[in-house]
Amino acid sequence: MSTLPIPAQLLDELLDYDDEDEESTATHFDRMEDVFARLETTANRLGLAAAFWAEPAEPVRALGFDLLAVQAHQFDWHVQPLIDAAAAVALTEPGGAGVRLRRAAANALACVIDDARVLDPLLRFARDPDASVRWQVARGIPAVVDPLPPEAVRVLSALLRDEDSDVRDWSAFALGSRENDTPELRDALARLLFDVDPDTAGEAASALARRKDPRVLPVLKQMLAQPDAGFLYFEAAAELADPQLLPLLEKLAADGVTDWMLQRAIEACSPAVA
Repeated sequence: MSTLPIPAQLLDELLDYDDEDEESTATHFDRMEDVFARLETTANRLGLAAAFWAEPAEPVRALGFDLLAVQAHQFDWHVQPLIDAAAAVALTEPGGAGVRLRRAAANALACVIDDARVLDPLLRFARDPDASVRWQVARGIPAVVDPLPPEAVRVLSALLRDEDSDVRDWSAFALGSRENDTPELRDALARLLFDVDPDTAGEAASALARRKDPRVLPVLKQMLAQPDAGFLYFEAAAELADPQLLPLLEKLAADGVTDWMLQRAIEACSPAVA
């Protein structure tokens, strides 16, 4: 029998959601935020999380991670307990109750954007068979880690080849937005320039342009000649700052495209005034 310090009805409500449905998940985390607020103190919040984690049922254990996932980023009292609890979560085969638990653990780690301690615990989940878990790894690399250590580069480079487009997209962003720059990394990003997912291809273009890789120039010429060229290609043009792109950018502006990044790209590609 459960000895959780919350009413049984509330527990049922917290467990009653579909983590593959966006609206249902949003409602679930609204409930978790309400529970978090009502607990009022750090001790109470960690105590309830620990009580959830101590339960045998994996969906209940997942609630411990969900409770800490709503924690404000500017505090770090929950980080080490979260890391310790996530380390106890086994990586298992696809399907089953364990999927919700692994998704919850990876999500809670990914929500800690400003603490380098979560990097290695998060990378562990890159081997998970569930694409949603691997996506949490790609999107959750702490912003404060730059450049990335070799192991993180290795893991994210492998995720650039993931079968899931969201995983590839966010892995390209995570790698592309850091200071890391090696021939191997550039080659891995270049292989995504014509990815079937347009966001992934755009992230790869932006990443290579930031590194002044010449392979991105013909791609930008092709993409900026299209009326629906978007933000990522404007960003890439601004990063590359090649005057050859200026006529294409100016034509987009003349045709009525309004985007602040387009204007930034035009300025970056314009010859400097002596």
